[in-house]
Amino acid sequence: MREVTFILGPERAAAEIWEVMGQAEIKLEASCTYPTVDGRNLRVVVADSDATAAKAAALEAGFGPIDENEVLIVEIELKPGSLGALARRVADTGAKLQILYMATGDRVVLGADDLEKAASVV
Repeated sequence: MREVTFILGPERAAAEIWEVMGQAEIKLEASCTYPTVDGRNLRVVVADSDATAAKAAALEAGFGPIDENEVLIVEIELKPGSLGALARRVADTGAKLQILYMATGDRVVLGADDLEKAASVV
């Protein structure tokens, strides 16, 4: 899976980029947005095969991608302690988590400095 991060200036609504993805028929596996000093960043997770189309659609609509990462989407059991247990398994491999947030369903987006190590325990 690919996570692409876009910059949204204060004048842009997050809804716009999600609409652009829908019009381009890009299936989103996960997404999140968070504030920055200059506006907001918005992350979308798409299949590797959709990453180029997602970036192209966003660029055409005036959004600038600022980062792209390979990530895992991991199913978890939604119960107390499950996220901590997942993070501990990754940490015990020596990989450092860089990205972790909820996706659709009972899944999380996970990025690490050594994705192979992280993938070996999830």
